[in-house]
Amino acid sequence: MAVSAVIANPLQLTGLSLPPQVVMLCRLLALALLLTNHQAQIQTPFLPFLDIIDQLPPELTQRALQVLLVVGSLGTLFTKKTRFFAAMAGISILCAVLCSRGYYGNNKTFVGLMLVLASLSKETGPPRLLQWQFALVYFGAGLNKLLDPDWQTGQFFDHWATDRLQNPAYIWLAAQLPPLVAGKLFCWYTIVAELALAALAVMPRFHPAFIWGSGLFQSGLLLFTGDPFNLFFYGMQSSLFAFARWPEGQILVIWDGSCGFCRRTKELLQKLDFDPVFEWRPLQSNVGDRYGLTKAELKQALHAAGPGWLLAGYSAVRRMILHMPLFAMVLVAAVAFSPCPLARRLVVGGTLLFLLPVSNPIGNLIYGWIARHRHELLAGETCELPEQS
Repeated sequence: MAVSAVIANPLQLTGLSLPPQVVMLCRLLALALLLTNHQAQIQTPFLPFLDIIDQLPPELTQRALQVLLVVGSLGTLFTKKTRFFAAMAGISILCAVLCSRGYYGNNKTFVGLMLVLASLSKETGPPRLLQWQFALVYFGAGLNKLLDPDWQTGQFFDHWATDRLQNPAYIWLAAQLPPLVAGKLFCWYTIVAELALAALAVMPRFHPAFIWGSGLFQSGLLLFTGDPFNLFFYGMQSSLFAFARWPEGQILVIWDGSCGFCRRTKELLQKLDFDPVFEWRPLQSNVGDRYGLTKAELKQALHAAGPGWLLAGYSAVRRMILHMPLFAMVLVAAVAFSPCPLARRLVVGGTLLFLLPVSNPIGNLIYGWIARHRHELLAGETCELPEQS
């Protein structure tokens, strides 16, 4: 009983001392830290920022910080003490930054701060500290570039993309334009985008636009470079959950209770829905009447409904997948385990295609074929029709 009161399923986000979206943020960061073996980057203290750290035993300090980071990450993922262990992981990263100039990095400082600020979030309400920290990062980055002559003239991006990254697409584009024009375009696009995102981050009514804008911006950076920049990509993308509006009630899913394939799919998704987020109702229960949907429409496609929205078919399935923690965790793992820049680009590019409307034609085509043949996909399968209500 004592163990069950502490151990948690990493896919269950509710019932803890933090809002679900904050728990999700912490667990994604913890997962990224573990899968990238990040504790190995914590070096023996060298050129510390504070003189007092020189008095600490180097090897012991290094091992202690590594252990604290691993224990904090594991505790964040697998216990109900998310607040405590997220603070432990974040503090260990920030202490490692103070202990070693060799370890220091903006991306590490940001992740450490987000974990600590997450642990300070209230049990209910939007996590304002996280949101303001995110806005500060974008504002600082944009302002720094705005005041830098190399960014103003485009020289920074031109040198970075040509000499360091050797990006063939940029090199081709730069050759078609006058000198530094391509670099200047990319530099000023970055400056404007970062300052605009900083403004959107502090205005709650624009948070949906901020999530899309920041997500696309960071994904575009990885697609261009093929590099997650240590923890930067994981930190920026995972922290978008601080701006997400978690469903206040369950999402209603209307499915065909006479279809064996549909029942098997429902049972699988229910096993992965630990909170649970979805309320499953068969179309035979006449639940579609409240949305003005006919039986014929409901038989053509699965429908999902939440506050202010109703989706069908491929769009409904996509929205449901986005509300499942497993989806984001698999993406973190896929990027972390990608063996090369091309593999990371394929993972991120494929995810963008799935999330954006550009995938609707092929998604609808595949869904439509499955829907038309769903009664044939499980030969000999019988169904239990749920009771009507």
